[in-house]
Amino acid sequence: MIRNTSQQDKVITKKPTAKKWLLAGLGGIGLLSAVALSIEDFSQLLSAEQVVSSQQLKTAQVVRGDMIQDIRVEGRTLAAVSPSLYAIASGTVTLHVKAGDSITAGQALASLDSPELRNQLLQEEATLRRIEMEVKRKQIAIKQQQLDNTQKMELAKVELEAAQSEMARANASIEKQIISKLELEQTMVELKRAELNERHAIESLKLSQEQLNFELQSTQLDLDRQRHLVTDLQRQVDALTLTSPLDGIVGNLNVQQKQHVQRDSELMSLVDLSELEVEAYIPENLADELGIGLKAKVQINNQYYLATLMAISPEVENGRVSGRIRFDQQPESLRQNQRVNAQIIISHKQNVLKVERGAFVETGSATTTYKIADGSAIRTRITLGAKSIREVEVKSGLQAGDTIVISSLSPFGQAQQVILSE
Repeated sequence: MIRNTSQQDKVITKKPTAKKWLLAGLGGIGLLSAVALSIEDFSQLLSAEQVVSSQQLKTAQVVRGDMIQDIRVEGRTLAAVSPSLYAIASGTVTLHVKAGDSITAGQALASLDSPELRNQLLQEEATLRRIEMEVKRKQIAIKQQQLDNTQKMELAKVELEAAQSEMARANASIEKQIISKLELEQTMVELKRAELNERHAIESLKLSQEQLNFELQSTQLDLDRQRHLVTDLQRQVDALTLTSPLDGIVGNLNVQQKQHVQRDSELMSLVDLSELEVEAYIPENLADELGIGLKAKVQINNQYYLATLMAISPEVENGRVSGRIRFDQQPESLRQNQRVNAQIIISHKQNVLKVERGAFVETGSATTTYKIADGSAIRTRITLGAKSIREVEVKSGLQAGDTIVISSLSPFGQAQQVILSE
């Protein structure tokens, strides 16, 4: 006989449902909140034009502080004084030094053998001696001529005195009627002739002296000219021995020993290592911001030396402009053609809004950036001022504490608002 299951049945009492309703209420509230948040995110997503990953962006905060506007350039050291020696005449070169030798001022470096120049000097010296002898002969002739003229004047004077005495005797004799009136008139004529001869002798002496002095001065000028010519040729002959104008070293030798060279050929270059400058290579787009007299800092072996920008080349080569930077105090152990880095300081501004410099300056045409706010990047119009290698000045559009995108703005594609994803 099979038993029934009445013994296994159990009466189950119903529990209160308050807790169940509480849980259901909390779940409903969470669901509503999620729906609200989803609607807000969805509306934000709809308002944004695109989504960009924040991992490919670089951001920086706008701050207020001092700013140094500068540019960084590369360069090399060059001698401020680096003359070259040239041949002053055609001839054969004899070198007395080698490239790299240390030299002192006045030291003989090379000599030229120029037979043509030396022969020309001998010819002009002979001409000088001839003119000197001619001048001496002219001086003797002048003395002789002056002596003759003086003698004629004195003879005329004596004749005048004799005529005056004869006239006095004739006047006395005519009163005593010793001579006739005709003889008196002849005596008067002789007196006038003597006076005329004496006057002409004096004038002739003066004129002759002026003529002789003029001829002597003309010959003297020829002598002076010839002396100057000989002096110049002697200087050229002396310059055939080339001496050093400075203390330094021999740079490059452009000729070989005993080589025949033409006039004005470059023989060698010299280097004065006591004063070196920096030839800086400045990008063409930064050259307009520079001016002569700007202060600079030159980095050599991890040390900075104060300097001044002294010159800017007006010519552009390979997209660069050359500038000359002179040290305020010459560094020690500096070598020719040594590679260095230089910082040229354009201006120093205090208490300005600034931000780290990035690719946004170029890609945003220096007028646009994206400000980060609530997970979004909002396009913002800005005005930039001074620019340095590391920082840029913000004149308008941003405030201190704002965070902006400083990397390239290409991923944003000119969108007004962009969602930033992780």
